[in-house]
Amino acid sequence: MTQQALIQDQQKAQLKRTFRKDLKAEVELRLFTQRPSPIAVPGRECKYCVQTQQMLEELTALSPKLHLEIIDIYAQPELASGEKITRVPAIAFGEKGKAKLRFFGIPMGYQLPVVVENIKTISRGVSPLSMDTRKKLRGINQPVHIQVFVIPTDADCQGVARLAHALALENQNITADVVEIEEFPALARQYGVRSVPMTVVNEFTQVAGLVSEAEFVEKIVQRGVRQGSESAPVQA
Repeated sequence: MTQQALIQDQQKAQLKRTFRKDLKAEVELRLFTQRPSPIAVPGRECKYCVQTQQMLEELTALSPKLHLEIIDIYAQPELASGEKITRVPAIAFGEKGKAKLRFFGIPMGYQLPVVVENIKTISRGVSPLSMDTRKKLRGINQPVHIQVFVIPTDADCQGVARLAHALALENQNITADVVEIEEFPALARQYGVRSVPMTVVNEFTQVAGLVSEAEFVEKIVQRGVRQGSESAPVQA
């Protein structure tokens, strides 16, 4: 039985043209997943692991400059722990063991362009951020963890997710995770996420909805520059 494609032919043709034009250096994506099992193991459910692998295989087949490594977190736990991956499916971008960009869940709908833009930015080495933003980010000297909670059907989620990943590419102290909440509802409940996009910075600061690059960066800088005293949790 022929497997139904997850990326439609028309979109594949467009992506192939985009990659041929825009990709310079080679890019490796790492998919952390688990093998399908006929026996359901409580706590190890992964509704979209198989589909996520298929989608990334279809995507990386569109350019010889794209490479996909598939890592089973139970067969290769040391690789998962080395990149601090504790839930699947997870896509890591960048240098092995030092990935600062992760996508948790299947990048369907408006989230596929997030993966595509990451690939283009990493390959070309050209930041999509404004010069003012890049200047401000140089002052971040403390670890910053950004989590952007998204769903595939919300266009606003795409913009915030792309921005968070761009910030992580710009400064090594920033780690940015995009989390698809329908696959990780417990994590969404943990942070009290009731609408998307919702961004959580260093566990405390919450940035709700679609905000400008300048507003978003201001919240990140507040958490990433060493202060004389610890600031109180900020909500926006």
